[in-house]
Amino acid sequence: MVSELTYLNKYLRRYKYHFLLGIAFIIGTHIFSIIPARLTKDAFNLIKTTLDYYSIHDTRFDQVAFKALFHGLALYSSLILLMAFLKFFCSFLMRYIIMSAANKIENELKNEIYDHYQSLPISFYERTSTGNLMTLVGEDVNKVKLYVGLSMVFGLNVLILSLILIPYMLHINAKLTFYSLLPLSILAVSTYYIKHYLYDRSEKLQTQLAVLNTLAQETFSGISVLQAFSREGSFIQKFSRAYESYKQDALRFARANAIFTPLAIGTNSLGIILTVFVGGQEVMQGNITIGHIAEFITYMHLLTWPVITISLVVSYVQKSAASQKRINLLLQEKNPIISTQHLTAPIQGKVSFQEVSFTYPHTTTKVLDHISFTVHTGESLAIIGATGSGKSTIASLLTRLYEVNTGSIQIDDQPIQAYDITFLRDQIGYVPQEVFLFQDSIHNNITLGKQDATQAQVEQAIQSAGLQETIQQFPDQLNTVIGERGVTLSGGQKQRIAIARAFIRQPRLLILDDFLSAVDVHTEYTLLKSLQQMMPGKTTLIISHRISVGTLVDKIIVLEAGKIVEQGTHQQLLDAKGLYDKLYKQQKVS
Repeated sequence: MVSELTYLNKYLRRYKYHFLLGIAFIIGTHIFSIIPARLTKDAFNLIKTTLDYYSIHDTRFDQVAFKALFHGLALYSSLILLMAFLKFFCSFLMRYIIMSAANKIENELKNEIYDHYQSLPISFYERTSTGNLMTLVGEDVNKVKLYVGLSMVFGLNVLILSLILIPYMLHINAKLTFYSLLPLSILAVSTYYIKHYLYDRSEKLQTQLAVLNTLAQETFSGISVLQAFSREGSFIQKFSRAYESYKQDALRFARANAIFTPLAIGTNSLGIILTVFVGGQEVMQGNITIGHIAEFITYMHLLTWPVITISLVVSYVQKSAASQKRINLLLQEKNPIISTQHLTAPIQGKVSFQEVSFTYPHTTTKVLDHISFTVHTGESLAIIGATGSGKSTIASLLTRLYEVNTGSIQIDDQPIQAYDITFLRDQIGYVPQEVFLFQDSIHNNITLGKQDATQAQVEQAIQSAGLQETIQQFPDQLNTVIGERGVTLSGGQKQRIAIARAFIRQPRLLILDDFLSAVDVHTEYTLLKSLQQMMPGKTTLIISHRISVGTLVDKIIVLEAGKIVEQGTHQQLLDAKGLYDKLYKQQKVS
């Protein structure tokens, strides 16, 4: 279980000098903690020796003797205050240095997870909830920070104090040391048995927290639907039931964790009692002085907080291990979609599908069944078909969001797998069926397609997408910040921004996936007219259920149940009186 934390060793090595310097200040902290105990012993012995001298010699304790004793105690007190200041200084630097390293490790681990998210295939996101992903990069990393931060501080404190203090106590009196530390074995045995329970509870709590985050995220994203159907109450109950389960497990974890602190305090108090009892016997036997008892009691007080923190260290380590296990499982996820040759030759635009079949992961229905077609450089192709016929899957395969099961896809007579993935996607202008806009300005959403775009290129993309009138309606025009996922825009407005985002790239290969689905007839006419002007010189694939695009392209393929049932030009397919002609007549009537 704790072996999961070995993944963090690379970060610990990276910041080893921070931790080594922190250890140096921990040593300094404990040295300046132990010296006052020795000074306290000497002060007690000074008082006892002075009083015994005057008692034995039956001499009056005069003002001169009082001043000598006072000056001696004042010196010891000053030294103790100096040690306290030095202890504070070392303790501050120790915590600052180690916690700074912990914060840096937290930042790097979050960036590593976020970077890994970007590399994973779409299939991963289809089977993983958003709430779980947010919990991993948020709550789980925060739990891991406990291990490299507070656990290191507390754990190293206990270890170094024990290595310094226990040998010194043994040097003073082995018997008294044995009885003083004997109760700590109770805590050690208890810790061994309880830590396994804490680990299991912590792992379950993190899983349930991911469920809660997912439910909350879905509620916020779909709030308009919930309100429209008056389902707020049922979702409140659903969330309450999920949280009640989480709360009960959290309480069970808290009860188990709460045992440690009173157990640690009790065992430490028992150690102090044994110190006084056994120490008194040793004083009567002349093995130690009364000052040694005071010194040992001070040492036991020094051990009180570190002993208590053993429970915190165990709790933090178990929580961290449970969270790191979830992170490790994520980081072990690999993207099967890779480049075989990392080819970066600029594409001309020839696209060829050869006997391509595809089934989405975790399903059994074949979406594409032995599809074959070729689009030469600069040609245009419309892919027509009803919903579920496999049209959008062709776009997903061309952008390498998925890998074909059988058959092959070639671009410029090179296997698509040969191209560097990022390089390939940079040369494709893609308008997805489901438009996603970021909570940013219209300008930044458009230039997402080409971040170094000039103002003239932005204006040209806007004009091509028919966005001029829409932008003029906003008070801040291009600088208008749209709501999350473009919630402040209509479907057609979002669609046109996505089209402008693709157009601004001036790509060699343009893929438009149902780009007319959310626009009215007037906008459709404007877009088709703009598209006619942009298509020359570009290989264009238009995926649509609207027959109107058929008049723009060089050829058409018609899909049904994942198979090509017809192909040809617009007029050829009308003359064939097949499925295309049927769809054309239906849309003409409507």
